[in-house]
Amino acid sequence: MKKVLFLITAIFLSTGIVKAEDIIGVWQSMPISVYIEDNRNAYLMKRSFGDWESASNKLVEFTYTDEEAEAQIVVKFVDKVSDKAEHAVGLTYPYTDGKGHFIHAKIEIAKYSDLRTTKLPNIDLLKIMRHEIGHAIGLPHTNIPYAIMNPTTDKGLNITKDDLKALKEIYKEK
Repeated sequence: MKKVLFLITAIFLSTGIVKAEDIIGVWQSMPISVYIEDNRNAYLMKRSFGDWESASNKLVEFTYTDEEAEAQIVVKFVDKVSDKAEHAVGLTYPYTDGKGHFIHAKIEIAKYSDLRTTKLPNIDLLKIMRHEIGHAIGLPHTNIPYAIMNPTTDKGLNITKDDLKALKEIYKEK
């Protein structure tokens, strides 16, 4: 039976080590197929997936498809991500098999700021995209100040050693 995890509440960690109960899910095989909706910011999203692939030394790998139905991760650009996440500008919906294995994930990226008054600058979009991809590959939130997975910081732009340490913990890199 499919278990849907709705990722709106923040999971805060006190250390850089990921606890088993905090892991959102794990992909069973690589590469992960990705569909990115046609949008003027699609190139930034593809760049963000590439950033995770490079930073992780291909611990996580992605391929791209033009067919949404064939993708394991689907990326959509929306006016507003959710009524339940009032100020969110990015949101990931992970779907697991109930045993902690991803079967699908959907990422929504807002076209506008949380006040819906201005378009988000590329620097902010990159940070949001990298953060949401982190969720789509299993990473929870952290309270480490500069980590991309810190949901409250305006300082973290890049994937950090702490983010990679958490990813390696999840995927048990040898």
